[in-house]
Amino acid sequence: VDTPQLAKDEDYASAVVKGWKGELSKRTSIDGGSVSSPFIYKCKSDGSSLYGHIYRPSPPPTNDSSAEETLPGIVLFHTGAGPQDIFLRWKADSLVNERDVFGDKGCVVLIADILGDASGWAWHDREKYANVRQSILVPDANGERKELTGRVQAAIDAIAAQPGVDPDRIGAMGFCLGGHPILELSRIKDPSVRAMATFHGVFDGVRNLSSVESSSDIAKCNVLVCTGEDDPFVPPEDLDAATKMFDDLGYQTNIMKFERTRHGFTNPAQDFNPSDAFAYSEEAYSKAWSAALSLLKNI
Repeated sequence: VDTPQLAKDEDYASAVVKGWKGELSKRTSIDGGSVSSPFIYKCKSDGSSLYGHIYRPSPPPTNDSSAEETLPGIVLFHTGAGPQDIFLRWKADSLVNERDVFGDKGCVVLIADILGDASGWAWHDREKYANVRQSILVPDANGERKELTGRVQAAIDAIAAQPGVDPDRIGAMGFCLGGHPILELSRIKDPSVRAMATFHGVFDGVRNLSSVESSSDIAKCNVLVCTGEDDPFVPPEDLDAATKMFDDLGYQTNIMKFERTRHGFTNPAQDFNPSDAFAYSEEAYSKAWSAALSLLKNI
């Protein structure tokens, strides 16, 4: 697919581009800025092709073991709109150029795909989305989500293998639907993952998952959960179940709750969403994003 659909409509795209340009006018980017490219990778467990996007410093880092410095790798897990989302490209570009967090060299970011969406079909084919969502999120009889686990592991393997990335310095963020892969990543207990954050992440069905033993290997990994108190998609019982699972696994978990804040609060395009369940909150976004960056600074 040469040109995937990257937005729901013109209003969505315009709102994100406006926010992106506003940030560009204020920030001091790393030398050369960022470059990006589509990135197709495979899920070993089910053989599926996944359609991500890579953002990296320009010129790109090399795999030269004698290089002075390797870079952290960050994975972004998408919302229910899928991986072909201009909002995630903005966030990826922002992270690569985050001097205060990653220094003058930046980081490498993978926008991961858990749906298998090359064209942006998740924007308009909601029946297909619902079917795929159910297939990857509903646990089997043993309380496992093997398809989701495989796709999350594929994303971690993909970012760790990128040129110049330190495979022991990985961070991950999830938005909305992306709460599920972050939770699944926590169950994998990968010591290379040093920080995880969710923004208006959903955790429906988490109470049906199997229990997993804790591990001292991940005791230094911090998990940040940022949620709005008026988000109808994140009821208290789901949030409590997810928090308990993070804690029981041995993570350092911090919950940030924002008053009078609805779903999708990180994205200015949500002001054009006809549903009252969604709304952008500049204040909540700023506080949540700053807290997440503080975690990433320590990886």
